[in-house]
Amino acid sequence: MNIKNIYKRSVMGLYGVAYAAAALAVSMVVDITPVAAHGERSQEPFLRMRTVQWYDIKWSPEVTKVNDLAKITGKFHLAEDWPAAAAKPDRAFFNVGSPSPVFVRLSTKINGQPWFISGPMQIGRDYQVEVSLKARIPGRHHMHAMLNVKDAGPIAGPGAWMNISGNWDDFTNPIKLLTGETIDTETFNFANGLTWHIIWMTLGCLWIGIFVARPMFLPRSRVLLAYGDEILRDPMDKKIAFVMAILTIALVWGSYRYTETKHPYTVPIQAGESKVDPLPVAPNPVAIRVTYANYDVPGRALRVNLEVTNNGDSPVKFGEFTTAGIRFINAHGRQYLDPSYPRELIAIGLNFDDETPIQPGETKEIKMEAKDALWEIQRLMALLGDPESRFGGLLMSWDAEGNRHINSIAGAVIPVFTKL
Repeated sequence: MNIKNIYKRSVMGLYGVAYAAAALAVSMVVDITPVAAHGERSQEPFLRMRTVQWYDIKWSPEVTKVNDLAKITGKFHLAEDWPAAAAKPDRAFFNVGSPSPVFVRLSTKINGQPWFISGPMQIGRDYQVEVSLKARIPGRHHMHAMLNVKDAGPIAGPGAWMNISGNWDDFTNPIKLLTGETIDTETFNFANGLTWHIIWMTLGCLWIGIFVARPMFLPRSRVLLAYGDEILRDPMDKKIAFVMAILTIALVWGSYRYTETKHPYTVPIQAGESKVDPLPVAPNPVAIRVTYANYDVPGRALRVNLEVTNNGDSPVKFGEFTTAGIRFINAHGRQYLDPSYPRELIAIGLNFDDETPIQPGETKEIKMEAKDALWEIQRLMALLGDPESRFGGLLMSWDAEGNRHINSIAGAVIPVFTKL
C-alpha cells in the first residue's frame, strides 16, 4: 500500500467522522418530542376482537417508586369464533407489553399456577392471570396485557398508564444462587459482558480490516466473478484464516471451561411447555344468537340484532359489551364499572331498543347499538376491510341478585351509510 492510497483512505475516513458529527449535532439541536404511541391500534381488528377477549383487567397501583411492587391481574376468554387467518393458541405465552423493560417481571401465574414457559390453551375457555412486577425505570409508561401466540404473534390487550417515581440508579434486583451467593441481576457480570462484546467486535473488525486493506471487497468480487477463486488464493490468506480459526475455537472453548469452573451449578433454559387447565365453565342461563349485524360508517355505531333466551330462574338485564379492551356500557352496567379502568377505553354509547329485564323462560328479540367515536379512534372500523368482515366481543348481563353472566358473541358485519 503506497502513500497515495493511505492519503485517500484517510480523507475518506475524515469525511465519515465529519458526517457522523454533523448528524449528532442535528439530533441535539432539533427538538424531538417523545410520542405516546399506542401500537395496539395498528393490529388488525379481527385479531383484537375475535381472538383474546379481555375482561376484569386491573393495574395496581397507579403510582409506584423504583423497587416497589406492582401487579397486572385479570381474565381473558379465547373466542370460539377464532379467525382462520390466525394460528390457533396451541402454544401461547402470556406477556406484558411495555415501551421497554420499565418493570421487571418477577412471576406470572395462570389460574394460580406458575407460567414461565409457553404452553397450549383451549379455544372457548377462560383463564385468569396475575403478573407480579417490580418498578425499574422512572417515568409514565403504558402497560398492556398481552398474549403471544406461536405463528400469530403478540395479541395486545387493553393498556393503562402506570407511573414510576424515584431514581433508576437506586434499582436493585437481588437473587440468591444455588451456591448460597446473593447477586444483583441489574449489575451482575456487567463488566464481563462488556469485555466479551469488545473481544468479539475487535476480532470481527480485525477480520474485516484485513480484507479491506488487501484489496477491498468490490475489486475482489469482480475478480472472483471474472476469473474464479484461484487467482485470489494467497498463502498469506490461508495463514490468516488458519490463525483466526484457531483463535476463535480457543476463545470459545476457553470461555466455556472458565464458566463451567466458576459456575458449576446451572439451570438450563427450559424447553418443555406449561400445561394449565382452563377455568371451570360457569353456569350461564343466558343463551344468545346473533341474527344480523351492521356497522354504521358515518354514525360510528355497531348495531346487532340478538335473539336472547333466559333459561334461569331470575330476570337478567344487559349492561356491558366489551371488545378489543373497549367497554361499552349503559346506565345499568355503569354501577358495575371498575372506577380504575382507563377512561380512554370506556364508552357510554351502549343502547338496547328494549331495556326491560328478560324474564325466566323468556325469549326476546333485542337490538343492540354500541356507538362511540372510539370505533374510529381505536381503528376498529377497519374490520370492514378485513378478509373476514366479522365482529366479536363479550356481552355481559346481570341477574336480580347481581350475578354476572358473560356471553361471547360474534357475527358477520355489513357496512351501511344510513340507519336501517
